[in-house]
Amino acid sequence: MTRTSIFWLSGIPFALALGCGGGNSDSQTGAGGNVALGGGSSTGGSIHATGGSPTSTTASAPVGGSNATGGTQATGGTQATGGMQATGGTHATGGTVATGGGKNATGGMKAATGGGAATGGAKSTGGSSAQGNGTGGAEPVGGTKAAGGASATGGSKAAGGASATGGSKAAGGSSATGGMNGSSGGTSAGGASAGGAGGTSSTKSDGCGIASPLKTGNFTESIDGTSRKWMLDVPANYDGTKPYRLIFVWHPLGGSGSQIVSGGYNGLKSLSNSTAIFATADGLNGSNSEASGTGWWNANGGDMKLVQIMLDKINAGLCVDQQRIFSTGFSFGGMMSYTLPFVFDVFRAVAPCSGKEGVIQYTAKYNRAIPIMAFHGNNDTFVLTSLGKAFFDKYRTTRNHCGDQTAAVTPSPCVQYQGCDQPSIWCQFSGAHEIWSQESQAIWNFFSQF
Repeated sequence: MTRTSIFWLSGIPFALALGCGGGNSDSQTGAGGNVALGGGSSTGGSIHATGGSPTSTTASAPVGGSNATGGTQATGGTQATGGMQATGGTHATGGTVATGGGKNATGGMKAATGGGAATGGAKSTGGSSAQGNGTGGAEPVGGTKAAGGASATGGSKAAGGASATGGSKAAGGSSATGGMNGSSGGTSAGGASAGGAGGTSSTKSDGCGIASPLKTGNFTESIDGTSRKWMLDVPANYDGTKPYRLIFVWHPLGGSGSQIVSGGYNGLKSLSNSTAIFATADGLNGSNSEASGTGWWNANGGDMKLVQIMLDKINAGLCVDQQRIFSTGFSFGGMMSYTLPFVFDVFRAVAPCSGKEGVIQYTAKYNRAIPIMAFHGNNDTFVLTSLGKAFFDKYRTTRNHCGDQTAAVTPSPCVQYQGCDQPSIWCQFSGAHEIWSQESQAIWNFFSQF
């Protein structure tokens, strides 16, 4: 039996359905707020297979040609130092990264120390992803600083004359978007997926192979004098030499991290078959003129600081594939997932459920193309369907540069927009402010293709 309470968020009444999906409510809503709690069924589950959506690969970012070393020649035939050896003036020491002429993608490659060569497949530092427009030594949001302080530019083009910087043409001629993610349709370096010159190798975090990795459990941080709690789930058969997906799942208004854990991370944990690490957290009490309760109000930037700490600690303590970090959540959790890629440049794809813009205050720092699969009930009066579509369209038009034409994909009635830089899927199902029965499967299918 379902009991519904109403509260207001952004001028819209929010309804909290307790006991949805057979679970018992174990969290308390604020000020008449309404988010479905208990058993995980209320927290942004997922849907069925994306079916027709194009597969984007997980290739690592183009890094200016293969093994652009301090004094050796770039693959394009010219010397990596513009014609003079790296020893002709200054060695590539102190963390300088040899980029072979392209911009250095920070955080995605380990800097060569002591004059050594920075190789294309080196481990990323701090667990951050390779950014498309970074410079050597800059601090990538979502990880620690890349080792090194300056970029050894070399002056020549890498890999057959094509610049290997994020967003420019990769070797082979197709566009490698974002510097981290491969372009959804192009190819590079002899037919390999765009975004990684000639392969699909992962970029590992610093936590790979450490003697004492993090374990499943709860963690507490102090942020600006406020205690913050977050939770981690590590596969029981964790292998410290293998890079894992990292999936963040965020709770709705009035919910908690323990709600996400008890619900199997919105049903994704069982679907992952021990191939992913999961993380969640407790939001803080907050309010605006329309609603109140625990959630992601980001007062004084506190929630974004928590995400940064979680990223840093997980990357340092576990083996994480830096090109396969994802986010999803329902309602307030959907708003969080919509927002994070504007603040952090580490997410491979996002799957927001029934969220909108305007509640979480943030400063947009990034705008690269990113795969997105969003869900919203067509009769949602809690978070208006039109507002959810507006936030999705911000991705579709501004970030992914899609056209207006769509093609039907699985599960119905989802549609995929055409002509996009990255896959952009909108699933407007028949329902109100609720979790669609097919969300969990569809989200896992969407994430697992990368």
